[in-house]
Amino acid sequence: MKNTRIIFSMFFMALPALMLFSCIKNDNFIKGDAKIRYFHAAVTDTTQNFYLKGIQSGASTTYGSNSNYIVVAGDSTYTITSRNINTGNDLASTPYKFEIGANYSIFYTHKTLTDPPVLTVYKDDVKQNLNVAKLTFLNLGYTLGSDVIIKDEATVPAFTQFTMKYGDMVSHSVNVNKTTKISFTLTTPISTQPPLNTLDSLTTTPTNTNPSKSLAITKGLVYTVLLDGSKKGELQMRLISAN
Repeated sequence: MKNTRIIFSMFFMALPALMLFSCIKNDNFIKGDAKIRYFHAAVTDTTQNFYLKGIQSGASTTYGSNSNYIVVAGDSTYTITSRNINTGNDLASTPYKFEIGANYSIFYTHKTLTDPPVLTVYKDDVKQNLNVAKLTFLNLGYTLGSDVIIKDEATVPAFTQFTMKYGDMVSHSVNVNKTTKISFTLTTPISTQPPLNTLDSLTTTPTNTNPSKSLAITKGLVYTVLLDGSKKGELQMRLISAN
């Protein structure tokens, strides 16, 4: 009986505290997160600042660079805008709803040399497969005068050769091996085109006999292969890991 009285006494002493905490509202509660990152893919434009609902998101971004993933509240619709650094005027704007648990890439680019800038949002596939490298090719080369040819020169190619127009996105899984060599060319090459990096199982540096450089891709990782053009219309390639 003595133990029973002690238990009841402790319960009634704790009850007011439990009632107090149950009445406290957590205004900072986030029901689920999404992740976003920003890419500056407009060679003809200056440094950009990006905004969500009018509040700057991430650091200033120069051409050819991107932010790390930034956590935002999921299941929410945002107005995404971009501005030239040190200015207050929106250059591009788009609304978008981010799903809970999803990753997104937001690209600042143009559709043509004469079109105004746009913000294009893509949902990223970041799920890893330890047996292959997952590559998503994206052509945002608005200064290019022709389409882009992608070829795997491996003994047993991971995919057949294909061609990408501006705005095309194509994904492939690659069983990386020592013969893997993914190359990029324009359907109508230009005379000023410098040697372009290839994707390989190993990173190599240019030599007199082989002026191109190779970038290593690794099984178990997920990559974006971003294709764009220089101001002269020369093809350029960037390899960005999502992991």
